[in-house]
Amino acid sequence: MKSLSNFVSELFRRKVVRLVGAYIVIFWALAQGYASLYEVFGLPDWTLRVFVVSGVALAPVFAWFSWKYDLTPPQIVRDAKDVEANNPALSWAMRRHDNVDAGFILLKWDAGDGTTHEKRFFKPVSIGRGLTNDIDFADDRVSRHHAVLWAEEGAWRVRDLDSANGTFLNRAAVDGTSVLPQSCELRFHANGPTITVHVDKPAETRIS
Repeated sequence: MKSLSNFVSELFRRKVVRLVGAYIVIFWALAQGYASLYEVFGLPDWTLRVFVVSGVALAPVFAWFSWKYDLTPPQIVRDAKDVEANNPALSWAMRRHDNVDAGFILLKWDAGDGTTHEKRFFKPVSIGRGLTNDIDFADDRVSRHHAVLWAEEGAWRVRDLDSANGTFLNRAAVDGTSVLPQSCELRFHANGPTITVHVDKPAETRIS
């Protein structure tokens, strides 16, 4: 029962219910228009039935694509505050983040399309399959919100967000939260996408 409740909540959170509702309204309007046109043009009755059955059959397909690929029409896109609300772990990290003595992290990763990205982050970083993350991997092994990185008490840390396949720091599974060493490797799933991490602190930069 709890699993069903969580599933329904996830449908609402990912806007699948809202998008399917919009699809039904649009399809109903199109069906009304088609009903008028097929009489005007003298089309056979079976064409209307085919149109309605096809529309009903496509509804679950549309819902599945909406769930898997975050299909969101422009008029339903949420503003920045809503996106943040969709990623509570990132909000949690932002409240705790303090990089005064922690410096920044340099992340390098393969986007999965053959291109390599390298970027400095001074703020918390969310990682997952969802498009609202700072780094998103189009990989089914990666959870929608998989992990988050942030600085606290002079050290950068990683937190696994109860992901399905786990987060691994230098091949060791992250149990909750772990401090990131100066140079390390993060994996999302034991054999999943990898991010190379380098922590650069102000004092260390001046010495080098």
